[in-house]
Amino acid sequence: MPSLPHQVFTTQEIRLIEQDHAQNNNGHCYDLMEKAGRTVFEQMLSVNTHPKMVYVLVGKGNNGGDGYIVAAYLHKSRIPYRLFAIGVPKQDAEAYIAYSYFCKIGGKAEFELPDPDEEAERGYSPDIVIDALLGTGLESPPRDQMGKWIDFINNTRAYIISVDIPSGINADTGQVYTECVNANKTICMLGLKPGLVTGDAVDYVGEILVFNLGIDVNSFHGKYSAIDTDGASYLPIFVTTYEDIIADLPMRSLSSHKGDSGRLLIIGGDKGYGGAIHICGLAAARTGAGLIKVATDEENIISLHATRPELMTVNFRDYAAVKEAIDWADAIAIGPGLGTGSNAEKLLDLVTASNKPCIADADALTIMARQGMTYSKRMVLTPHPGEAARLLATTNDKINEDRYHAVYILQQRCGGVVLLKGAGTLICDGKSIIVVHEGSPAMASGGMGDLLTGIIASLRAQGLTLMQSTVAGACVHGRAGTVSGENSGIIGTLASDLLPYIRYLVNKRPGLANQKGGDCMTDIAERTASLLLANRLLQ
Repeated sequence: MPSLPHQVFTTQEIRLIEQDHAQNNNGHCYDLMEKAGRTVFEQMLSVNTHPKMVYVLVGKGNNGGDGYIVAAYLHKSRIPYRLFAIGVPKQDAEAYIAYSYFCKIGGKAEFELPDPDEEAERGYSPDIVIDALLGTGLESPPRDQMGKWIDFINNTRAYIISVDIPSGINADTGQVYTECVNANKTICMLGLKPGLVTGDAVDYVGEILVFNLGIDVNSFHGKYSAIDTDGASYLPIFVTTYEDIIADLPMRSLSSHKGDSGRLLIIGGDKGYGGAIHICGLAAARTGAGLIKVATDEENIISLHATRPELMTVNFRDYAAVKEAIDWADAIAIGPGLGTGSNAEKLLDLVTASNKPCIADADALTIMARQGMTYSKRMVLTPHPGEAARLLATTNDKINEDRYHAVYILQQRCGGVVLLKGAGTLICDGKSIIVVHEGSPAMASGGMGDLLTGIIASLRAQGLTLMQSTVAGACVHGRAGTVSGENSGIIGTLASDLLPYIRYLVNKRPGLANQKGGDCMTDIAERTASLLLANRLLQ
């Protein structure tokens, strides 16, 4: 997982940076284009110092201008290359200056793609391909012959470096169009783009590197804060990792007792769905909540007592007992395995009528979609795209086309904090949008959402704010999934496999705080093996 800067810049903000730079540089940004091209060339050499053949594919815009500069450096360095141009830039464009310079030094642009099989037979297949076809302005599927050129790049089997953004991705939303370059490395100029870190785009960007090209970009971040244009929010966007939230995690003094660590009520687990509430309760316990009550169907109570006697239980059809538990709790989680019938509706009504902080997930969100969302600044909603689609009365595809827009609109309607699950989890409190740069495909299994609900609810019960508990919970959850997958394998990971890692992470373990792999994996493997052995001996 690459290390990324915390600030994320929309295309509007990038344009402001370029416009400001042009005003102070005789009306142009050609120097930035030259720096971008040189940066890509240097990064290419860090991948392969002596490539046998480099292909550079350029478009007509400024992204193509960067590509011409890369090719100029290849030409001067006498590194074998071929430049393929989809057309000549317009003469009034800065990319034309780069094109003219490339031609002036003896560079040759080709306007037809070669036959890859013939090139392979001749031994001329590329080691590296530079993708400089499309930049940040793409807002619809690639047109004309662009799709063919993108497919050509993907079929070369070379190491692919994309300039600024892989061609075929919407830089602001992360939407991946029909044809998209599948890059090994994306070299992002001036600032990190929102579309690179969420949704389907994460499968195409490879390693992300960000270079500000010598510009102080900080003052332009959040320039569109609080502006709402055609339903698109320009709240400040930030990337966050586990290392960023360590200071927010709860601390215990020597005199701490269970009452100091929060009282949490978890409501869910209808008949046949006891596993969801069990996972949620275990996650809350391993995250550190001092006292936990689980309101669930009576058939789940015996198994809960047998496997985790630390969890207190309440029959969730006894509304008087549930109301008493709500009054007792510092925070409430509702939804895992709850069901969507009349009993579930009554339980949700009891929770929303209280003034307690609440994390709503799963079936609770389905009921909210049916009845209408409750506007409450004390609630956290944690939908996956399907649940978000139901809440907004739209489709999964529409949610995934612009996840930033979806999480913003949901927050505006519910008033609290919204966490939109998926690759590049997004969290919005109405003041900013946080991208959680954690997680692993190992987490693509049932129960992971129940685990997350328990973590967030536990942190809220221990005194963190709604936003702190949501961001910290998502980071702990994502990092636990990553280290579990790295340690034992991505395929076959279960939600309960993350529990030992969650415990270590909330305790701010030095090894886990400072690195994602290496020695800390050995340490955690040994400690986890000891824990599992102890559990077996106690059974």
